[in-house]
Amino acid sequence: MEVFGTEHIVFMIVSVIVLTALLIVLKKFVPQNKVGLVMKITAFCGLVLIVINRIVVSKSRNADFIDFLPDTYCSMMGLILPLTVLLFKPTTKIYQYAVFAGFIGGLITFFYPDFFVYFDDFFNIHPFTGILYHTLMAFIFVESIVLKYFTPSFRKWTAFPIGLAFMVVYACFGNSVLGQTNNMYLNAPLLPDTILSWWFTGIMLILLYTLILQIYEIITLPVGEWTAVKGIKCIKSRFCSKKAKSDDEKISSNE
Repeated sequence: MEVFGTEHIVFMIVSVIVLTALLIVLKKFVPQNKVGLVMKITAFCGLVLIVINRIVVSKSRNADFIDFLPDTYCSMMGLILPLTVLLFKPTTKIYQYAVFAGFIGGLITFFYPDFFVYFDDFFNIHPFTGILYHTLMAFIFVESIVLKYFTPSFRKWTAFPIGLAFMVVYACFGNSVLGQTNNMYLNAPLLPDTILSWWFTGIMLILLYTLILQIYEIITLPVGEWTAVKGIKCIKSRFCSKKAKSDDEKISSNE
């Protein structure tokens, strides 16, 4: 198979149509007090898909427990995201980290499933469950926003970089203790012969996360409520107050 081959393009078109229709139905018929249940059902489906996928990955390697453990950003988020939705409230920082990290990873892979090139059959359980759980990761974010289950906030901005830091700690443990060779691509680029190392990609992810937060505010809030605008006003007010204080001191000294 090829990235942007016939199977991939057909899957993207069908997925967008089906998931958009599903969102419309859920938005129209699911009462707000049942939205949490709907989110948990979606998360459970994602959890089933990632578990199946990891079992298949494990069997394709040495079929031991170490091979079942996630060793990439997306496989890690494939577990963290559904578990977070199932176990935590949408107002927590870990929820903001999980839905954003899952959305970004899922969306990138939805458009560029690099693992497709290793398979000839789209419906082979390995790539099929892989593209499904990635798509569901992106969908969970959109679903939580559309159904008003989760509200992104710049006040929780630190959740994402802190979450990435914990993933680095996990990757270091996997590489040094569990004997994995390139957990989270710490030792080699995501794509061979590119600059897409974990560190470069991590910085890009944080920038993309910040951009998505700002876009959300642009869409949902008046200009005066944007965090960026408030920050600029705060800086200006502090600068002006310091300048006024300095001017007052000069006047006093002249007197």
